[in-house]
Amino acid sequence: MRTVQRRFTLIGAAVASVAVLVAGCGTGPSHVGSAAIVGDTVLPLEQVQQRLDIVLKKEPEAQKLHDQRKLDQVARQLVTLGVQHELIEQAARREGVSVSEEAVTESVEQAGGAELASQNTVYDPATFRERARDQLLAVELARKYVDRMEVTFDYFFTKDNAEAVEKAKQVAADPAKMAEFVAAAPQGVDGRKLSNEGERVRSAESPQAAQSPLFGVPAGTVVAFAPDPSSAQWIVAYVTDRKTDVRSSGDSSTEQLTPQLLEQIGLRLVYTLAGEPEIQVNPRYGLWDGAAISLAPSEGELSGYQATVRQKSP
Repeated sequence: MRTVQRRFTLIGAAVASVAVLVAGCGTGPSHVGSAAIVGDTVLPLEQVQQRLDIVLKKEPEAQKLHDQRKLDQVARQLVTLGVQHELIEQAARREGVSVSEEAVTESVEQAGGAELASQNTVYDPATFRERARDQLLAVELARKYVDRMEVTFDYFFTKDNAEAVEKAKQVAADPAKMAEFVAAAPQGVDGRKLSNEGERVRSAESPQAAQSPLFGVPAGTVVAFAPDPSSAQWIVAYVTDRKTDVRSSGDSSTEQLTPQLLEQIGLRLVYTLAGEPEIQVNPRYGLWDGAAISLAPSEGELSGYQATVRQKSP
């Protein structure tokens, strides 16, 4: 197997609020003592607490945040990593994808070794190795599908997130609304299209697009997100068809893609490849943000919106 030759991009430990986050379970997930539930798998609160304690012991900046009662984002990152890990594990099992221990060891060594590479992060040496395996699995899942995906969707752009989410909710309730919004959308300057029906994109031709929520949801889903975080514009898209068996006529695009891009594509795919398990999060950590594939502190801080479109009975 081709080894990912790069230093891992890791989440830093210097982040934000509330040291009592993991001291018990309030309302939320149905299983008492859970931080999150992915399908039938529980991420225990105790495990999150143990990992948070490790971060506090090894990272001076984290201890400062503890003293200031600003640890909620650290805990939220730990829960995010736990949910991502389970999604990747479930997807890899279903897809029959694996990576060797030798490949994991080599990747860790290329990052400087688990001890050094886990400094100034939310990882300890053991969890750094686990994360390295997750990253390699995500890359292999991407390699399996990046030349084979195609999505068909209707879309229009909006001026801001509030309008996008509101209109996406209307489409979710009544898919006929999509055609109305597409028809009413203004045209862009220089002939650039700001709306269309039946748009089709293949991942082999546009691998960058395969990182977007468009490729990570099943057909019959409406999504709203910002394609360019630096722009205020959002896109609302109704995915009408999604294929994973389209054969590319050219050479394999995986040879030209960086491991970083492949990892992001793989992470985007894990929810559907895992069988679309229900994800429940203890509300003291926030809620699951499918567009970002991570936890958000609150509904108002979600990076996007997605929902299954309600189909009317014949």
